[in-house]
Formats: sequence, structure tokens, C-alpha cells
Amino acid sequence: MTQTEKLTWRTFVPEDFERAAVLLGRTWLPEFDGAAQRAASQIELAHYLSQTTWSLVAERAGEILGVVLLAERGQEVPEGAGWAELEVRLTRAAEKDDRLAEAVRVEMDGVREEAELEREYASEDPEGADATVKLLIVSPDAKGLGIGGRLFSAALDHLRETGARGYHLLTDDSCDFGFYEHKGLTQARRRRSRAYWPGVDPAADEFYVYVYEQRL
Repeated sequence: MTQTEKLTWRTFVPEDFERAAVLLGRTWLPEFDGAAQRAASQIELAHYLSQTTWSLVAERAGEILGVVLLAERGQEVPEGAGWAELEVRLTRAAEKDDRLAEAVRVEMDGVREEAELEREYASEDPEGADATVKLLIVSPDAKGLGIGGRLFSAALDHLRETGARGYHLLTDDSCDFGFYEHKGLTQARRRRSRAYWPGVDPAADEFYVYVYEQRL
């Protein structure tokens, strides 16, 4: 653990879950009301954590300002984490309320569509399939602190140390994918969204696979 400018950098722990889910919901699901946002963001976060082999959190005074999660091919998810089981429990709980169930369906339809595009990309075993950035999120309160860049650089340093041939990530029109292009990634796949997203014109929304190969 290191501290710089009152920021703490450390591995994601179970106690971070609630705060990280709030950050995810606040940042990516502003169109959902409070209960729906909470349910959908918790299930989505548990879904990503169930695949995570490496993580880093930026924290300041008890507030999570950023998170990056990696899924590395050939690496095991830490035993005892229980994230997949938590995703199932949270989904079943949400299904008891029609309104929450619909919010979760809407959000996870998009997640599944991204996963379909990812499988299509990885099917030919490209070098960039060695690792996936499952989540990179930074608090709106942390703008100007360079946290996103530092989280991303730390993830790349980790992948260099493990000898990964490359990595990829999924994103969409709601995200600043110019950030990834600035970091040297190239677009490998794109697909028009078939999912419905509140407040988004389906005809204008697309998913993308961005890739970084051999240069880690």
C-alpha cells in the first residue's frame, strides 16, 4: 500500500462493495431511481467481481474515488470471494419486485451484449485476449486528480509483470473512449446496440472492443 497526496492505493476488499456500487450507479445509471439504481449497480458490480483476478482501488478519507478490475486468462479468481453467489442472490431478490427486475434486466441485457461481442473478438485467440479490463471507473468528484490514468497505468504494469501478450476492454458511446485511444488502444470490433438503455437513442448507441497487443 502506498499513499500519495492523501490517496490510498490498495486491492479491492469485500468491505468496498457497497461504496463501489454506489459509485457505479451514480456514474453510469443516473436515469434509474434510487432503488433501481442500487439493485442494478450491485448486480453488475458483483458480476464483474466474479471474474476479477486483480484489482486496485483509489481511496481518500474513506471515499472510493476509483476502481479498476482485471480478468486474466489462466488466472484463478480468489477463493472464497463469493461474488458469483452474491450476484445470484441479489438477482433473485430484485426479481421479487417487478420494477427492480425490469431495471436489472435493462442493465444486464447490455452487459450480456458486451460479453457476446467480447466472445466474438476472443474466438480467434488474439494476443489482446490474454486479459480484460472488466471495470475502470472514477468518481466525478475526482476530476483533475489523474486517478483514471494512474489506475490504468497500474493495471498495465501488473500485466507487464505477468507477461500478458495484451489486453482488451469493452466500452460504449456513453463512455469517453477517446481516453483509451489516447492510451494507445485500437478499436477491434464494434456493434450497434440491441439493448434498451433509458435516455439513450438505440439507433445511436454502439458497443466497442478496444485492444492493446504486444506492447505491454
